[in-house]
Amino acid sequence: MALLVVLFIVMAVTILSLGFLSRSDVELACGQNMILRAQMDYLAESGLEHARGLIINDSNFSGDWSAGWQLSVDSNDYYDVDVLLVDPCDPNVCDYEITSTAYRDKNGVRVGESILKAELHIDPDTAYWASFHRVSD
Repeated sequence: MALLVVLFIVMAVTILSLGFLSRSDVELACGQNMILRAQMDYLAESGLEHARGLIINDSNFSGDWSAGWQLSVDSNDYYDVDVLLVDPCDPNVCDYEITSTAYRDKNGVRVGESILKAELHIDPDTAYWASFHRVSD
């Protein structure tokens, strides 16, 4: 009888420990997703800053363009930047809409994508961000 009681106790402890292990695996995956999301948000924001720097500092910038950059040679992290000149009629004032899409490429599949949009208003005296907001969650 004592052997059966010990066997049931060991079985109950085993089932409980397997439940804790599976729950910790889910929590670990959630934490990794949060880290990936933060990294892609920062990468998309750096794409916005990169485009802003190119627009402000390049006197030959003509208007609309689209480009993609890789974070580093050893990385699978990329960001694509699209710039749209909103009103090309006024040569003294330029309004740009900038979209930065950051993603991680795993075997040809995009994971962890983050899209940020910003508006850049440039006049002869100053250049500043009008706004920026997250497009996707």
